[in-house]
Amino acid sequence: MATVVVLGGGVSGLAAAYYLQRQAASIGKIILLEGSKRVGGWMQSVKHSDGSVFEFGPRSLRPVGPSGRNTLHLAEELGLTQDILVVRRSDAAAKKRFLYTGGRLCALPSSVGGVLKTVPPFSRPLLLNFLGEPFAKRNTAQDETIHSFVGRRLGAEFADIAVDAMCRGIFANDCRKLSMKSCFPDIFRMERQHGSLTAAMFKARGSAPPQPSALEKRAKEEKWASWSLRHGLQQLSDAMETAVMTSPLCEVRKGSPCHALTPTPDGKIKVKTEGEEILADRVLSAVYSKDLAALLPDSMKDLQRDLMSIPSVSVYVVNLEYPGYQLPFEGFGHLLPSSESPYILGVVYDSCTFPAHDRPDCPSTRLTVMLGGGWLDQMRTGTGDLPEDSEVAAIAQQAVCQQLGVASDLQPSKVNVVYQKECIPAYTLGHADRLVAMDTAIRGGGLPLHLVGSSYRGVSVNDCINNARLEVEGLVPRL
Repeated sequence: MATVVVLGGGVSGLAAAYYLQRQAASIGKIILLEGSKRVGGWMQSVKHSDGSVFEFGPRSLRPVGPSGRNTLHLAEELGLTQDILVVRRSDAAAKKRFLYTGGRLCALPSSVGGVLKTVPPFSRPLLLNFLGEPFAKRNTAQDETIHSFVGRRLGAEFADIAVDAMCRGIFANDCRKLSMKSCFPDIFRMERQHGSLTAAMFKARGSAPPQPSALEKRAKEEKWASWSLRHGLQQLSDAMETAVMTSPLCEVRKGSPCHALTPTPDGKIKVKTEGEEILADRVLSAVYSKDLAALLPDSMKDLQRDLMSIPSVSVYVVNLEYPGYQLPFEGFGHLLPSSESPYILGVVYDSCTFPAHDRPDCPSTRLTVMLGGGWLDQMRTGTGDLPEDSEVAAIAQQAVCQQLGVASDLQPSKVNVVYQKECIPAYTLGHADRLVAMDTAIRGGGLPLHLVGSSYRGVSVNDCINNARLEVEGLVPRL
């Protein structure tokens, strides 16, 4: 029976261990190694004594697409159905999204009527951008930045404002540096296969999805836009942890980092930890690609180089709670294009999105301000140091006063500042080619190593979970 080691106890590592433990017929032991004292990775929810919930990492999931549907299946399997909190497509938190540009909040169009007329900050009706899309020249290059792709097909203004801001919200990075092929592979393929995005959407009509689960049916019938859980999104990783730790096949070792990986002549891998060497038939690495590179022997220089070539960005997450209701509008939140503010990325209106996470004893307004990302260096002091948490909190409070009209003399009742170091990988130009080179090096060397996690094929929680499942399903027949 095979011994499988999973490196990293973030959402990808937990998902990998969860899907592995269902393969009892071919696996004898699963060991998950996590260097820190907790699992769950960036998925971290904090519930205060007054009942309010703050998210330090991901805060909601979308129910659409193969990866979104897979997470719904997982939540149902884990018995979380009764704790799901829903944002429907008709809710303000789904329909109303804003850009802060030109010193004011601008509502993005949420209906057909909105794209038929000129709305700030755009200089013409957005419909004109989409009417011209089928006639845009097709690009045949191997890769292209997101900004270049969208600017070519939908216009420079739309790319400069809307897409710039969107990528800051998703990737905390600059759309002028990110790969369209790797960040939005489905849309990239649409152009290659159909010539235009409009044509691709029409041709996609009528494609039948696989048999949905009960929760997926409910999400479709109730028109969910996003969802979370009653105790915060960490409840999902906690449930995976419980399922893994209660499996007789699994052993979860917290505070137990891997120190080295050494391939053996018989096609296995020695996994060195602080106190022992584990002889593994397979290793699934869910740690950051640069951390994996440091574990490999110097004989694997090419693989190390490609793993080291994937950069990442760090983000400050500032949770604020104010007494009373302070929002000028209901909505999901607002983003800022880089032309408006380099290192203030956006503000999420948490109380509007999931009011069940507010404290129940009195009215309050919870907000999350995101800062840094690809512009983190602009926050450094004259000596090159990052600012103190108190300075970051002050910047965030000033932003909500200026951008949302919160009174400058109103002090927040809660302030949390969390620095998430290297939390979002950056899929820069050529990322897909580097993945091919990694896979070739691993397969060509007969290395029983499998890559999962946000460094490779999707940064979202849904992608991380689904990619772990797919990797496990491909691995099991080879055991």
